[in-house]
Amino acid sequence: MVVAFSCSAIETDIEDLQDFVYIGRDITQRKRTEAAVQQANEKLTIWVNELEQRNREITLLSELSELLQACLSVEEAYTVIVQMMEPLFPDTVGGVFMIHASKQLVEAVATWGEDAGTEVYTSQKLFSTHECWALRRGRSHFVTNTHNRMLCKHLHPNPLPAEYGCIPMMAQGEAIGMLYVSPLEKERLTEAKQRLAVTVAQHIALALANLRLREILKNQSIRDPLTDLFNRRYLKESLEQEIHRAECKQQPLGIIILDIDDFKKFNDTYGHEAGDAVLREVGLFLQKNIRKGDIACRYGGEEFTLILPEAPLDVVLERAQQLREKIKQLQVKYHGQLLGTITLSLGVACFPEHGLTASETIQAADMALYQAKTQGRDRVCVCGS
Repeated sequence: MVVAFSCSAIETDIEDLQDFVYIGRDITQRKRTEAAVQQANEKLTIWVNELEQRNREITLLSELSELLQACLSVEEAYTVIVQMMEPLFPDTVGGVFMIHASKQLVEAVATWGEDAGTEVYTSQKLFSTHECWALRRGRSHFVTNTHNRMLCKHLHPNPLPAEYGCIPMMAQGEAIGMLYVSPLEKERLTEAKQRLAVTVAQHIALALANLRLREILKNQSIRDPLTDLFNRRYLKESLEQEIHRAECKQQPLGIIILDIDDFKKFNDTYGHEAGDAVLREVGLFLQKNIRKGDIACRYGGEEFTLILPEAPLDVVLERAQQLREKIKQLQVKYHGQLLGTITLSLGVACFPEHGLTASETIQAADMALYQAKTQGRDRVCVCGS
């Protein structure tokens, strides 16, 4: 029982003498009520803070989804993920890992929380799929005590993280990657944070799967299926853009159209599959022997086209001669049999010397190719020479 006392003075008839009255009140119930009110206020404060945190997370999740939907490439999405994970998971290190096409390796493509130094990052950035319990089981794997739980083998042992979570990113029932989150010191991977991590992994998985599908469909529409070079449709679109860019920058632009000499003999002698093998190898050869920024396309049949931005005529001629000489070293085998030496005829034209539009420049290079063919093949010709 809690008692509160009060004291009051009472005047008497005797001079300089006072009596006092002491009154005691039982305030137990009042104290209980005050304690209950204080406890309720504390709970209310906690609930309000949790609600504000939840609203903040919902806002960030919505922003993450909108940004990912607006991304034009997977690489752009990785940048968005890094920027959004730090406010979603403050005071944590983590990363998004993607499974290689071989299904055997997992690699970090976006990481955050490493500002304090790389030593704080608690997971390897390249490891086998079987080293992660989440990827093995196809379900989230959270560890809140690293001394008595099954640990993933991709963790750095020195030091082991106090807590961490691995959440598989699923698309159409198949794991495409994994989200890894580990709080720094004094932080906890609470149940609320675990639920948030699962939700974030779902958002990221859906966005990346859609972007991958979009890129596959785009590649199918602009790539030649045999050589994996860009196709004629892409050539037309990109050449228009490059001509416009060259015109704005007042820079030259080179075009090389090349043709495999006597290609018909490969088909007639060894069969059409052997001819396809030659086309594939020439396509690969061109990919390996152009500059970054150059565009290689299959123009049609055994003809190929190269776009060389910011390349003057002398540079384009030099590149064409190098390709003509180097192609002779290419050895193509079909069923273990060498198919013989490959030679090229090449026609060269430049913007703006030989044409002021894409169609004029292509036509000029095509005329130069015709000159090279009629003059005996295995040579480079410039339009009008």
